[in-house]
Amino acid sequence: MGRFIIACVQQRSRLPFSLDEYRDNLRRLLRSAENKRAHLVVFPELAGLMVVPPLLGDFRSSLLKRADRGRRRSASFWQKWVGFLAHGAAGMLRADFRSQLAGLLDVAAPSLWLRYTELFGGLAREFALTVVAPSAYLPDPRDGVIRNLAAVFGPEGTLLGTQAKVLLTPEDQFFCQPALTWNAIPTPVGTLGLMIGGDVLFPEVGRLLAFQGAEALAVLAASNSQPQYHKLRSGALARMQDNQIFAACSFLIGPNFFANGQASPYLGKSALLAPQELTLRGDGVLAEIGHVQSEGVLVEAWDFDALHALWAQSGLHTRSPLDAAQVSQLLATIYRQLQSAPPPLPPSPQLTAGELSLSKTVALALDDLPVMASVTSRWPLHLPQPEGEKAAVQWATRALPPETISRYEEETDEMDALEDKRRSDDPLPPV
Repeated sequence: MGRFIIACVQQRSRLPFSLDEYRDNLRRLLRSAENKRAHLVVFPELAGLMVVPPLLGDFRSSLLKRADRGRRRSASFWQKWVGFLAHGAAGMLRADFRSQLAGLLDVAAPSLWLRYTELFGGLAREFALTVVAPSAYLPDPRDGVIRNLAAVFGPEGTLLGTQAKVLLTPEDQFFCQPALTWNAIPTPVGTLGLMIGGDVLFPEVGRLLAFQGAEALAVLAASNSQPQYHKLRSGALARMQDNQIFAACSFLIGPNFFANGQASPYLGKSALLAPQELTLRGDGVLAEIGHVQSEGVLVEAWDFDALHALWAQSGLHTRSPLDAAQVSQLLATIYRQLQSAPPPLPPSPQLTAGELSLSKTVALALDDLPVMASVTSRWPLHLPQPEGEKAAVQWATRALPPETISRYEEETDEMDALEDKRRSDDPLPPV
């Protein structure tokens, strides 16, 4: 196949006033990729929602858009002052894009899909690039159901395929439904497998895409916490190394405009990944953005000839031996068993230091002690006493009538005879 230049976009979320404003921002990023002769450009999860604000012209949405413009680094003094006032007014009116987006999806979802495909298909054709467009809440072209969906466009602007998110977050569930499966998408730069958000955390997903012929993974992510970001990044590295394929991991950064109430901003460090055997430091990372809140375009080369050579040299061929039908049935059975299993028992309560000290000082009577071994001698022991001296120890015992003393069935007469002989030959010393 040869060698292709890949661009991975770390994009900041904004509230553009018009579709032309958003198109100009995308052109700026694509122009940077074009200048480095990229063949494929990958955008992050949920960045496609920036198509929505230009479609909302009500007063509250206008306040939110002016407040966002005033927070930008390039804003003039007047824009910052207007943005400050708009932010206060939006708070008083409880304006939010979450409810506005939900209403738009109810009444104008087909229009949203049309704007999305025209925008990114046109840009792919304008720059002659294969573009993995950012995901958004869009109607699935197959059945019209709203899903967190990303589309892939070829250099001619044609739609090559779509992939929707399967494993949804609570925020996703408010807007959309999960997809049913994952499918590899053939493109001019190789067969791609798209993984959106938490889909990357499951080894079965990467294995399925590799079995379908995927030579690279495009991981679209949006994370609003450091632990979540590291988890997604580690998942991308693992899926890449498990299946010996390339990966591009693109993160959205900036404010979360569509969350319920105040939410932490998106963060992450986008990266281009390759099997450890093909990287200089042996860590699987070809290139990575320097900061979790920096917008930029990351560019590096994927050498597919070297990747195919690695497959030929590898002793373990993980892409071919599995029977897909057998494995799918096995995994389905295992997951059903796990889901029907009873919940684990709650952990035992932890004792405090005071309770531990009390438990160590509890006194037990002789009769309360557990039996650790069988007794082979009668109690009390009749020890020989030297003449003219009193015994140092007096045994306080309860006299038992002779007929109440029982013999143990497991003790034989031979054992008793040996014990009597030992006592006569080796008497115990006086106490």
